[in-house]
Amino acid sequence: MDYRITEDDRVRFKRCRRQWDFASSHRRGLEPVSAVDRVLPAALKDALAVYYYPGTWDWQPEMRQSLVHKAVVRALDDADAPEALPTAMALVDAYDAWASTIDDFAPVKIGYDVQGLVPDPRDPGRGLTTPDGSPVIYTCRIDLLAVDAGDEYWVVRHQILDEWQELEPLIGDEATLASCWAWEQEYLGMEISGTIHNQVRTTGALDHPIADAPARSRVHQSEASGGGRAIPQHRRLSARTSRSDESGHIEQSTAGFVRRTRIRRSRAEIAAVGALIGAEAVQMGGEPAIYPTFAAHCQACEFLGPCQAIVQGTDPEPLLAAKFRLRPADDQRKPRLGQATWGFGRGAAPPQW
Repeated sequence: MDYRITEDDRVRFKRCRRQWDFASSHRRGLEPVSAVDRVLPAALKDALAVYYYPGTWDWQPEMRQSLVHKAVVRALDDADAPEALPTAMALVDAYDAWASTIDDFAPVKIGYDVQGLVPDPRDPGRGLTTPDGSPVIYTCRIDLLAVDAGDEYWVVRHQILDEWQELEPLIGDEATLASCWAWEQEYLGMEISGTIHNQVRTTGALDHPIADAPARSRVHQSEASGGGRAIPQHRRLSARTSRSDESGHIEQSTAGFVRRTRIRRSRAEIAAVGALIGAEAVQMGGEPAIYPTFAAHCQACEFLGPCQAIVQGTDPEPLLAAKFRLRPADDQRKPRLGQATWGFGRGAAPPQW
C-alpha cells in the first residue's frame, strides 16, 4: 500500500511533532469528536468552486451566479447554519462584482486532487520507498488551476481571511508551491508558471465597484468549437519560447475586499520543493523523535488539552478517549464540480444539476 503524505502532514510535522503524532494517519490518526469547519469560510470555498467551474465559465453571469447561490444554500444547510445565509449571499454577490474587474484567467480544473512520487534525497533519480518497498506519495488538493491569455498555467489558492495576509508569507507559502510540483509530477511536461493567492476578506464594507469601472478583458474557457480546454493542454510553442525570465516577479491588485497576488515561480524553486518533501518524508519514517514545539499556535491547537496533560506528567489517555476519535481512513469530502473527467463541450453538464 502507498505511504501517502498530505499537505496537513507536512504542516503539522514542521509546526509541532507532538501535534503531528496525534493527528497523522500514519501515527495515532485522531481528530476532535466535535471537529467542524468554520461555517462561513467553508461555504465561501464551496461557492468559489462553483463560481470557477470551467463548464459554466462562458455562461451568462446571471446564470452562473444562480448556481453559486445554490451552492451557498446547500453548504449552509449541510452545516445547519441558516443564520449565516444573508452574510454569505452578500459576500458572493460582492465577490462577483469585484472579481469581474480583476479576473484575467480562465479556470481549467477546480478542487482537483494531484499526487507525485516523492524523490529519494539520497538518490534523486529514484522514488522514495518505505522499508517494505511501498512508494511514498505526496498528495494535495488544488483549489483552482487557471490559464491566462498567454497560455501560461497557474495554481490558485483561495484564502478566506479576516484581514489581508502579508506578502512575505505568500512568497514563502510552501504548500501552494508544493501543489505546483505535484501537478507537474502528475502531468509530465506541463509547466506551472507560478502561484496566485486569491484572498477574500470577510470583514469591512461589502460595497460594489462603481457602475462605469473598467472590466478586465475576459479570458474565455471554451474554444470557438465549444469543445473547451483539455488536460493536458500544453502551452503553445510560441508562448513557451517567448516567455522572459521573470522568476520572482510579483503582481498584486486589490479590488474591494478581494486581493489577488500573482507570484512567478522559477523552475529551480518548484523542483526544490520536491527534494524538501523527500527530506521530510525520510524524517517521518521509522521512529522519529516526538516532542512539542511551544509557540503562539498552541492556543489554537486541537490537542492543547492532551499536550498539557503530558507536560504536567499526567495520563492523557482518558481525555483522548473522551474527546477524540479516529480520523476517517478515506477522504469523506463531497466531490466538487470540475473534479471529474466529464467533457466541457456543448451539452456537457455536471451531474445532480
